Amino acid sequence: MSKHLFPITLLTLLWTLMLPLGATPRASLITCGQSGEFVFYLYGHTAIRITDPETGLDKAYNYGYFSLEQKNFIPNFMIGKPMYMLGVTDFDSMVYDYAAQGRRVSEQQLNLRPDEVQALMDFLDWNALPENAEYRYNYFYDNCATRPRDLIERFTKGGLVYRVDPASLPTFREATRQCSKSAKWYTFGTDLCLGVKSDTRMTVHDAAFVPELLEQSMDLAFRKDTGEPIVSRKEEIVPQTQLIEVPRFDGPLVTILALVAIYLICYFVVRRYTPIPWQVLRCGLYLLLGLAGIVLWFLSLFSAHPHTLLNANMVLMHPFWLILVGTMWRELRHRRLNSLLYLINLLLALVYLGLGYVQTLPIGMAYLAILIGLDQFIGRYVEWGGTGKVFEEHK
Repeated sequence: MSKHLFPITLLTLLWTLMLPLGATPRASLITCGQSGEFVFYLYGHTAIRITDPETGLDKAYNYGYFSLEQKNFIPNFMIGKPMYMLGVTDFDSMVYDYAAQGRRVSEQQLNLRPDEVQALMDFLDWNALPENAEYRYNYFYDNCATRPRDLIERFTKGGLVYRVDPASLPTFREATRQCSKSAKWYTFGTDLCLGVKSDTRMTVHDAAFVPELLEQSMDLAFRKDTGEPIVSRKEEIVPQTQLIEVPRFDGPLVTILALVAIYLICYFVVRRYTPIPWQVLRCGLYLLLGLAGIVLWFLSLFSAHPHTLLNANMVLMHPFWLILVGTMWRELRHRRLNSLLYLINLLLALVYLGLGYVQTLPIGMAYLAILIGLDQFIGRYVEWGGTGKVFEEHK
């Protein structure tokens, strides 16, 4: 995906419309590799190339343009309503940019007739006009890779048939994890936000949101009208030279296990001498869970993204943890309320672990759920013991 929004000039588009293609125009699907420079580069990129040897035309159409200066872009992206646009650039310039980043550029020349290529280019030029260029981007269903796929199907008379084994396709979550595996904390955050729908196995159409998977499906696609492969020739224009390193240690898992260890040390050692560090640790844990819960519940209720609803992580992380942040410092005054909250959260932790059989949990979250269940059990049955004596002793 492109980081910057490049200007689209009306002069270039008008000149193109005035200059019809020659007798041998070609259309190609361009797939670009990953880069670790920015998180959104980890997914690769897709574009459409239109060439005409007779006129010297060689353009790349790119549905991945956006601007961070766009009003409310970040909030809109969070709720699944960012605006992207189609941009047009010289193909050589595009190749130069990706080669400079060390990212591969692969071309699949499409088996389209000249009239089909002309119709495809006419639509792309119309779509690239400033009044038509913007569209509402959706990570899974309407992005820089799915749009080129849709256009290839649309302008291939008779459509395409994909000879892909459905059992070979990953789930939405597996595909996302595979792309972002070098960015462990980003993958962890994405896992938290994606709900149970992300664990369904994708269809061939679903898989097109990942440029590399789209490239693979096009290799196995055929024209319905003639039975010929849609890809007539494939070439790697630029090899992948940037190495995407995957960290040897798992950041989220190590962090959560360290939190569990610190908690146990505080409970068995520090708590005996002074309850303050013990309470501060618990307060910090509840605050973290409450704030994360606000984000998850907000995404579930207000996001346009269909995969954030019905999320098991909402069971463990919810805004009501913030009530305990305030009341745990005055346990005797809020004894009944806290006792009820401890019990509810204990049960929710157990339910969350059970939901792991329905939805893939983010890495390390099962350990965190066990820690939370243990903490809530201690809060209700050990600290209180039914009488509240522990807190009376430390008044």
